[in-house]
Amino acid sequence: MSLEYISPTRINLIQTKKTLALAESGREILERKRDILIRELRHSIYDAERTRDEMNAVLAKAFQSLKEANIASGSDSIENASMSTTFKADFLLDYRSIMGVTVPIIELQSEPEQKPNYGFAGTNAALDNAFKLFNSLLDLISELARNEGTTFQIANDIRKTQRRVNALNHVLIPDYRETVKRIELVLEEREREEFVRMKRIKKIIREREV
Repeated sequence: MSLEYISPTRINLIQTKKTLALAESGREILERKRDILIRELRHSIYDAERTRDEMNAVLAKAFQSLKEANIASGSDSIENASMSTTFKADFLLDYRSIMGVTVPIIELQSEPEQKPNYGFAGTNAALDNAFKLFNSLLDLISELARNEGTTFQIANDIRKTQRRVNALNHVLIPDYRETVKRIELVLEEREREEFVRMKRIKKIIREREV
């Protein structure tokens, strides 16, 4: 659908061509942004999958150690040890920008090598190993949350960017191109009419002079 409300004048033709050029330039910028974000999305998906696999592997080892601790010391002793610990995990939550897309930064602030702070009576080496493994999961969890949050935000912005590109490609740019064509045709027709009118006037003047 052309912009019928635009009067077919030379000023409007110039302005419409400028608007068309801006729309085409905007489309190119959006397409470059989309392509960069798609590359970033692939990286974040890969990082998330890698971190998830690593986390699952560590989690399996941690549960195996916990199972061995239960067998060696009994579930009551393990439960008492878990109730006595006062360990707390602190995380830093911040944000950064990728091509205008706000993505999360999540980092574990606790010491990477936490030592068990429960009493050693009734515990064993398997429980200490389980503690170490579960503690290492905290850093992987923060990394996975960061990667998945980044993936979600980038994917969401890619959808928005693609909708804008589609609107420019299929609506706005064709609309303005059609409007430019319509105005040019009207102006050309007016020029032809003016040319014919001037020829008639000249002919009449010559006939009167004879």
